[in-house]
Amino acid sequence: MFEKLIIKFISNTSNLEELSRLMKYLEDKRNIEIFKSYIKINYYSIYIMQDIDRKDILGVVQRRISKERKVKFREKTYFKIFKYAAFLTLFFSMGYYYSTFKSQPELVPIIPVVDDIVLTTSDGRKIILNEEQEDVLIESRLSLKKNPGQLNYNKTFNRNSQVEKPVFHSLKVPFGKRYKIVLSDGTLVHLNSGSTIKYPLIFDKIKPREVFLEGEAYFDVAEREKQIFSVNTKTINVEVYGTKFNFKNFPEDDFSDVVLVEGSIGLYSNFNPKITRLKPGTKGSFNKFDYSITRNKINTSIYTSWINGQVIFRNESFENILLKLERLYNVEIINNSKRKSNETFNAKIDLDQESINHVLSYFNKIYNIKYRTFNNKIIIN
Repeated sequence: MFEKLIIKFISNTSNLEELSRLMKYLEDKRNIEIFKSYIKINYYSIYIMQDIDRKDILGVVQRRISKERKVKFREKTYFKIFKYAAFLTLFFSMGYYYSTFKSQPELVPIIPVVDDIVLTTSDGRKIILNEEQEDVLIESRLSLKKNPGQLNYNKTFNRNSQVEKPVFHSLKVPFGKRYKIVLSDGTLVHLNSGSTIKYPLIFDKIKPREVFLEGEAYFDVAEREKQIFSVNTKTINVEVYGTKFNFKNFPEDDFSDVVLVEGSIGLYSNFNPKITRLKPGTKGSFNKFDYSITRNKINTSIYTSWINGQVIFRNESFENILLKLERLYNVEIINNSKRKSNETFNAKIDLDQESINHVLSYFNKIYNIKYRTFNNKIIIN
């Protein structure tokens, strides 16, 4: 019962009686930790839930009770936002304490498709990267060092290495996986699910360092004075000297987004050579329909947290969330629901800890979204 009261509280559907019962539960210090486990606070928050003590939590609930008493004559008993909601946005914890719900239906396991991470050499040879490998033989007597989840070119090549002609490799990361690669110049690239990057074994000493991306990647670029680093796609390109930024360019998306964390970068499209400069904490978005580029100040953590296995949805449409879940978990989702197109959702997922079952259970409990599963297919009703 306590967990159900918490769910109704954070989803703003508690009535006055339920609020009073919740207050009774929270008088027990042991229940405070359970309450905290249901709430995660986003990066804009002034407060951190772990630092809020029992008295503050009781105060929040008490203020809600006072508000409810003032409006109890109304037919609807949905709660208004927290008094300090201008500063605080709640994200709901997924995967915690769901087993305590007696009414929780038994879930049918969803089985994601397992695909391989594939390295393609210049001669078209495909090499499957297994976790057990310590190095990868790419040519006769030439191998690359490999750490778990990471391929290292700078351990084999250095700035003085030479090749007769440009030699390119490409690395494809399937849906449901992430991978890292250290290029020969020391640039670290985090590749997200469903992404492919093409790059030279050795960068030219004079020409721009060019790589080609489809999907999403986070770049920590090794600085080289007077030699830019360029990320190219079919529509938009990024030029940098030494910086940290996230580049998202999936073919099915309407926008290509570049988020600058550190340094300075310039964007230009294949349709307009004019360079748009970005400052740290800014997102540049390229519209694939009218070829325009817009800039917005953002919290970079929301867009880069995936490299640490966390994905944040903030005011996301249901359609966009489903699309991202397909990439993240390598499942097929068929959406037969009739959610309002302007309806948005907030959530935070820990990819290394929470399965697709946990995520769907969350949306079922909080947003009453019904679904059925069949192997790696999910049907939203």
